[in-house]
Amino acid sequence: MEAREKLLGASLGLVIIAWALMSGIGQYTDLLAELDEEAQEADIKVIDYLDLLEDFQEDSTDYELLLDKSLGSDINVALNDYKAWLVELLEGDLEISNYDIKNEPPRNVDDIYTTLGIRLNANGSLQQATKLLYLFETKQLLHRIKDLTVTPTGYNQYQLVLAIEAIAMAEAPSKTDVTAVAHSETLNGESYEDYWTRISNRNFFGPENKEPTFTPPPIAATVGEKASRTLTASAGPNEQNIQNVVFELDQDSIPPNFVATLSGNSLTVSSENVGTYRFNVKVTDNGLPAKTVTRELAVTVNEKRVPKPPEPMPEPPKPPEFNVAQLAFFTSTVEVNGRVQVWIHRRDLGKILKLPLGSKIEIGAIRGTIHNVDQRYLTILTENKDLLEIKAGKALSTAENITAQAESLLP
Repeated sequence: MEAREKLLGASLGLVIIAWALMSGIGQYTDLLAELDEEAQEADIKVIDYLDLLEDFQEDSTDYELLLDKSLGSDINVALNDYKAWLVELLEGDLEISNYDIKNEPPRNVDDIYTTLGIRLNANGSLQQATKLLYLFETKQLLHRIKDLTVTPTGYNQYQLVLAIEAIAMAEAPSKTDVTAVAHSETLNGESYEDYWTRISNRNFFGPENKEPTFTPPPIAATVGEKASRTLTASAGPNEQNIQNVVFELDQDSIPPNFVATLSGNSLTVSSENVGTYRFNVKVTDNGLPAKTVTRELAVTVNEKRVPKPPEPMPEPPKPPEFNVAQLAFFTSTVEVNGRVQVWIHRRDLGKILKLPLGSKIEIGAIRGTIHNVDQRYLTILTENKDLLEIKAGKALSTAENITAQAESLLP
């Protein structure tokens, strides 16, 4: 290769590298929304490269560096290898499965280098998009993103359309192991985490993320026994859609003689000592950027309750005793040998009692002495000196107390 051609290639490579670094800064510091504009501004045409080369002096060291970063000179092999690296990047590093890669016809420039145009269409989260651009820019290859379009398709989901241009220099080896080409450790002195923090904190595609709302519930436990409680938190008002929260114990805040475990949002606590135990729980959402709140929980551990002995069951009330006087009927009076008899029919016994005046009688609640009798009434003097009167044909249980009436007849 003549010196002028080497100078041309070296100058071309330097311009491409300078553009790539400039483009990388713009992508991450000015955010994805500005990528289209910056990429278009940096889209230097090949004819511009050729005009600039006249002002450059040959530097063999720079030229060798360009060859090291070039794709292989066998264009078909170079194109397949480069696309294979993109697939590995998407599926392996980024875990993106929804993508499409198409290539344009290669374009040879003065037999010095060939540009390979590739169009990548992929769908992923903002974090995946950021990492894709970072890994692309840190890959030490002669390639660049000519154009980038980012379109939100849902919560934290975006469609990325990249127009990529890669360089295969004519004097490069016929095949380059693209996968083995190293990444620079940082991009303009900053790590991927630095760029991700900066981009996610501004989340220009969605509403501002609010910190989750978490109100610790009061928890009571018993000495020596486990107590469980389900914790709940919400994303709060005007929040980004479809958010989840993750609960985490602040292990350093757990007091001694107290055990707390957390599985998902299920909290289990226990202690062998009575007291109030305080510790912290962190709640983090998956918004952009993720927000975390820390709240203090209080658990009151009480003594075991001694169960009161059961009160004795009251004895059931005794059924009322059956008054057999209900089955004893004053049926008639009969005079036998000049003595009057009272006939009482005991239906419960199936017999008739024949009792003269003055006889004792004990039938059910009726207890006393037969005091007087006629065809209509039977009078019984009770042990309490009460007079009971039973009508003929009636049961003894129908007796009426006529003591007051009898006393009123006395002189």
